[in-house]
This record gives sequence, C-alpha cells and structure tokens, in this order.
Amino acid sequence: MQNLNTPQVLITPLKPALIMGMAQKLPVLVRVQAQDPDPALKKERKPYHLSLVIDRSGSMSGEPLLEAVRCAKHIVDRLESTDVASLIVFDDRVKTLAPAKPVGDRKALYAALAHVRSGGSTNLHGGWQTGAAEILDGVKQAALARVILLSDGNANVGETTDTNEIAALCADAAEKGVTTSTYGLGRDFNEELMVEMGKRGGGNHYYGDTAADLFEPFAEEFDFISNLYARHVRLALAAPEGVKITLLNDYPVEQREGFPLVRLPDIPLGAEAWALVELEIPAGMALESGNQLLQAGVTASTPDGAPIAIPDATLTLKSLSIQAWEALLQDPLVVARLTELEAGKFLDQARAAAEHGDWATIQKMIAEGRQRFSDHPWVMEVLEGMAEIAKEMDSARFRKEAMYSSRKMSSRVSAKEELLMSMAAESAAPSFLRRKKSQGKAQFEQRPDDTNQ
Repeated sequence: MQNLNTPQVLITPLKPALIMGMAQKLPVLVRVQAQDPDPALKKERKPYHLSLVIDRSGSMSGEPLLEAVRCAKHIVDRLESTDVASLIVFDDRVKTLAPAKPVGDRKALYAALAHVRSGGSTNLHGGWQTGAAEILDGVKQAALARVILLSDGNANVGETTDTNEIAALCADAAEKGVTTSTYGLGRDFNEELMVEMGKRGGGNHYYGDTAADLFEPFAEEFDFISNLYARHVRLALAAPEGVKITLLNDYPVEQREGFPLVRLPDIPLGAEAWALVELEIPAGMALESGNQLLQAGVTASTPDGAPIAIPDATLTLKSLSIQAWEALLQDPLVVARLTELEAGKFLDQARAAAEHGDWATIQKMIAEGRQRFSDHPWVMEVLEGMAEIAKEMDSARFRKEAMYSSRKMSSRVSAKEELLMSMAAESAAPSFLRRKKSQGKAQFEQRPDDTNQ
C-alpha cells in the first residue's frame, strides 16, 4: 500500500508478465511521487528570488500591458517580505525599474509597476539576460531563483534573436541556478522560442490567447512555486545487458555509463512526475522463473537544497504462455499515459499541417482522432477544442494551441490519484494539477477586479 507521506518511485508495466521465450517490447510507466501536503506543518524556507521581465513593446500597448502589470502585481502581493524581486521592462531597450532586493512593504515594486509604459521593438534576449543577471549572485541564498518572462512578440532586436542560442543561454543559466518560465500572449509571439526557453531553462511555459487569459497561468505558476517539494529531479534507469531502454517522453536526457539519466520536472507536494519507457527484451530474458528488467533510482533536492532520500525501485517479471499472457488486463494508468503521448504526437502532426494551411487534412485528422482517443476524456476535450479553432482557419492560433497542448501531455506533473478523479472534480484541485481543455484560455481562475488593483 502506498505511503502518501513518503517520496517514492513506482514502476508499472503495461502487463504484469512477459510472453515466454519471445523477443518483445514492453511499455513501462515510472512515477516519482512527492509527499502529500501537511497543513499543520508551516516550515520556514529560504526566500524566493524572482525577476519579473515584461515586454513593453508597441504591440503590448493598452489592455495587454495593463493585464501584464496586474499579473505581476498578483505575484508581488503573494511574496513574503523577505523574498527578493526585481522588475525589468524591455522594448528595443532594456530598463530595470526595480533592482533585485527584498520585497519589504512592496511600495517600491508597486511604484515601479505603476510606471510601466509601452515603447518600441522587442529585445527579448536583452530583457531576459538582465532579469537573470539581477538574481544570479543570490542563487545560493534562494529556495528558487527564477526569471518570469512575458512577451507577445518575437526577438527581433538585440545581441541575439536566434531561438537555439537564446534557449542554450537559458540552459546555461539553469545550470547556475537561475531557471526561466515564459508567458506568450496572443497569436504573434514565437512559440518555438518561448517553449524552448521554458523547457531548457528548467521552468514552465504558458500562453494566453488574450490579455484576460494571462492571470490563470500566472496564478498557476505561483501556486506551483509555493508548493515545491523536489527540485533538480534526475531519474537514472538501468537494465540488464541486452535490454534496450527507450524514453517515450520529450525530456532532456544525459547518458551516464551507457544508461539514460532523465531530467524530470520539479515536483510539487501531492504530485508526481512520470516517464514512459519502452523496454526491448530479448527472447532469452523472457524466462518462467523471472528476471529483473529495470532499476530506477532518483536524486532530488528540497527547495532549500537538502538532498531527498528516495529508495530505488525495480521491476521483475515472470513469463507466461502466450495464451495466459493475452488473458492479462492492461494497467489503465499506463494505457492513459500512452494515449496522452500518442495524442501529443498527433497534435504535432496537425500543427505541421496548419503551417501549410492544409485544413482538409486537419479535418480528416480530427475525425480520426475522435475514434482513436474516444476512451480518454481529457484528450477528447482537447481535441474538441482544436476542432473549434480549426473552424476559424487561424493558423497562428491553431499552431500555438497544438504545441502547448502537446507539450502538456508529454511533460506535465499530475495528481497521484488522477485516475480516480473526474474532469469535473479537478476544479477543486491545486491549479498545477488541473487538466485544461485549452492551454490558451482561462478555464478555472478569474482575473482580479480592477477595483482591487
């Protein structure tokens, strides 16, 4: 029986046995679970160090910039007085409105936010770089050092505008302790750039169709940060000689002594990060007496930097005749995760068709998807949302929603008992555990009233 207050690794195969004497491929789900939250425990923590970096280029003028300021204020309101925050704005130039220092009574940050005005072009790299530099020196004193970047456009001026170069710089900063989360707004921002910055920068990536949709992901980001349990999560996988391991998720992977070391997402309290692997098993390993096929070990640390002890897990399976094996039921959670990864690839294909304006192919794909994914309620909700966007033949919006939904399906953290939760029940779950039907639309949260600003 699971101990919900102890971090653990769980390994679940698609079926609990092999086919005797046959070479075969076996999908295996590996889950790394955090402990559950305990409301009675209010631990002291190191301060958060956050750089709020806001695009104020001309296209942000009006409601988008006002909403960006509201969202930034929401985060400032929820910081402790000992947390450190800075505020940077950028157009073709970069300006630090509030240097990194303890939040205190928040008056300096409120005053800085009140002076955010729209300007010219988009030096996205310069804005991010300044934000990262503001908090780099204090990394060792921080529970989390993160740049929170919002833009509605492309990196079109500055030292570099290349997606790979900027994402590589985010990865370098993450290695030094400064992570990056990105927020894209509208239909014109560069989604490849914003997703890669968040992915390689060790943070998150979100977007909003409109300015009014921004508040929900900002609230989710802060809820995620506030409930962090495990950071720098690395999953080491080992198998016997002759067994090949293939990772099916799109996670960064390093090779250590010939075996993959997978960088999993940070894990909040009450949640789990998961990875699906495929084991290629030679016939000689499928023995009636059983063989150990996989060992999973995890290293991670608390937000304060203390190591988290998580016992290794192993998978040992016996073999059965093909008739007995066929009678075994598939594990429903493994099936669900396989379906999500399949749906993610399906959305990537639909996105490629949208880039060429091939709406006839997309309509055929949606009809096919309704058949393929009919047993997975969340995937079906996402698919129906994509069908509505396809009716508008808006390629930019379709591409963004397809990319962000695909990434969510392959790399999200989930509730530990998600299979038992209905989609309707998720409105009461922590925001970072909710499965949205559209990544670019607010579904659960309402933005603050203007009277509260």
